[in-house]
Amino acid sequence: MKILLFITGHRQLKEYHYFNVLLKRLTIDCDIYIYCNNPDISGEIVEYYQQFQQINKRLFITSLNNGYTMGAIEAISESLNMSIFHGYDYVIHLHPDVFLTDDTYLLELLNKHLKNETVFLVNRCFPDDQEHFSVDFFIFKPKLLRINIFISELYTYKYSPEEYLFYVLRKYNIMYQVVKRFNNDCWYPRRIDDHLKLYHEHDLTKVEELISLIQ
Repeated sequence: MKILLFITGHRQLKEYHYFNVLLKRLTIDCDIYIYCNNPDISGEIVEYYQQFQQINKRLFITSLNNGYTMGAIEAISESLNMSIFHGYDYVIHLHPDVFLTDDTYLLELLNKHLKNETVFLVNRCFPDDQEHFSVDFFIFKPKLLRINIFISELYTYKYSPEEYLFYVLRKYNIMYQVVKRFNNDCWYPRRIDDHLKLYHEHDLTKVEELISLIQ
């Protein structure tokens, strides 16, 4: 099973260090692709990129930036156009402040869906809301994604990226599976969830505390 961790970010720097520290504790075998749409931090981000121990890794820095709302969607779209995901069974898209703390359930999930026709594994971010899928973390199979579904209304869509992800999956009849991330389908309060064991945290002192407890 060939897996790519596709990390999209703009202003984050030290988050990559903590992400890497936690990643080294896991068993997942993956390649790394970092897409940064802020050329002003290019010199600093290289240091953190070099800390990743994966042999197959890539850092892409660009000034192309569709803004805070749709910048991550643009990064995925551009990478699809560049055929970055060719040959991978799974692409795990996430932001550098969405930390993987345990990959047990994640790997079970990937193995479970490896041979079926599900293209996207998504999760909800709001309770009782069927039309918002988290953009800070989702998984897809590039081999089953025949076209770039994200480009169609990338520069004209007026709502949130979470709504856009839901919208394009439905528009193109892409088969997806909703994966439980939070017991109440709500991202707040920030915590390590019970299912995927992700930790989306902006306060890096809390991330440092977590690392100090597990090391």
